Amino acid sequence: MEPHRAVLLLILVSFVPRTIIADCSADRGDVEMHQEAKLHHDILQSYNTYRPVKDHKTTVTVKIRFALKYISFDPLEEIFTVHSWVAMTWKDEYLNWDPTCYDNIKELQIESHEIWTPRMSLFNADASMYPSDSIYTTCLLDSDGTVTCVPQVAHSGICRSSLRSWPYDIQNCTFYFGSWMHTGEQVNFTFYKNKPVVLDDYQNGPGWKLLNVTNDRLPGSYSCCPNSTYPMLKYTFMLKREAGGPAAIVVIPSVVIVLLTVISLLLDVKDCTRLFLLCFSLFSHFTFLSEIGYDIPKHSSDTPIILLFLRDSMVITLVGILLTLLLMSLRKRILPAPLWVVSMNRMITSGPGKYAVFTEFDPSESTDVKVLTEDSSSGNLDDKARITADWIQLANILNSFVFIVIFIIYFILICVYIPKDD
Repeated sequence: MEPHRAVLLLILVSFVPRTIIADCSADRGDVEMHQEAKLHHDILQSYNTYRPVKDHKTTVTVKIRFALKYISFDPLEEIFTVHSWVAMTWKDEYLNWDPTCYDNIKELQIESHEIWTPRMSLFNADASMYPSDSIYTTCLLDSDGTVTCVPQVAHSGICRSSLRSWPYDIQNCTFYFGSWMHTGEQVNFTFYKNKPVVLDDYQNGPGWKLLNVTNDRLPGSYSCCPNSTYPMLKYTFMLKREAGGPAAIVVIPSVVIVLLTVISLLLDVKDCTRLFLLCFSLFSHFTFLSEIGYDIPKHSSDTPIILLFLRDSMVITLVGILLTLLLMSLRKRILPAPLWVVSMNRMITSGPGKYAVFTEFDPSESTDVKVLTEDSSSGNLDDKARITADWIQLANILNSFVFIVIFIIYFILICVYIPKDD
């Protein structure tokens, strides 16, 4: 009897879940759809995703509003990216209903892939990225057929940078939106009348500050297509670089090495201190040129004026090094100065030009006292001192003249080429 009881128990257990499932299925089949689900089913039952007009000559007007959230700009690649919520509103003639037939429901949420949505393309999009013009979000549908979708979209486009005033540069980046295939008579993109651009929740991107956003609608009339229009929505973003870091790294040190070059020209050429400082200044010019090269595009349409300043300053520093070597050579001369040198020295020192000679080199030099002659009388020493004084006086005049010229040139370069924060 024991085996028969075990078989009977297994048969009963195997039928219990099927009975429960059948009962649950029967309960679920008795549940009716609520009015919102019924409305969703009814309006999509025979819907197609073609242009939502009953007359093909009717224009679908799509209103656009940008709610900016975040921007980023890569000046090296010249790629400008805008992260925003794009509000799109249009009227679908196949998605209206009578609210009294559906328990007075006047609004319905519907997925964007289930209905027709406008395909707004960015015409100057970055070609390295796939510029999808489809939207995927949940839309709000009114009983009169008005559809409102607010997808979160990131648009990346090409923005040619202007770096003349780098690092205090201001960039104007423009985006052009429109329909890639439809004409303006089929799909007409336009702006919201109130607040077409919203900046309430906007946050500046790293290194850039948004100054202004302007919008304009281009009619899109072309001579090639007199019977059709291709309107575009134009958005212009004005960005200003946050120049605190670049200015501290490049601009301020550039002024410092200019001061180093100018001050070095006031030093005596008796030892190598002046020559060492000028060589250090020349090396600093190359260092800052390399630093700027890492921060700006290699093939920009214009040249930053700070580069022109460093270029000219580097040439001036090189002139200062050559002048220092010349003055060091004049100090060590033991031959008498030519008559024209003596005459020029007397003319300058006895006239108004003496006020322009403000550098005084120390005449003591170890090589000057080494008169390699066996006659060391006081007469020879006086001649040697006079010869040395003539050459040192010429060195003072040359150094003062070059210093004044370089000072004036640097003053002009700083006024013209050093960028300023406006």
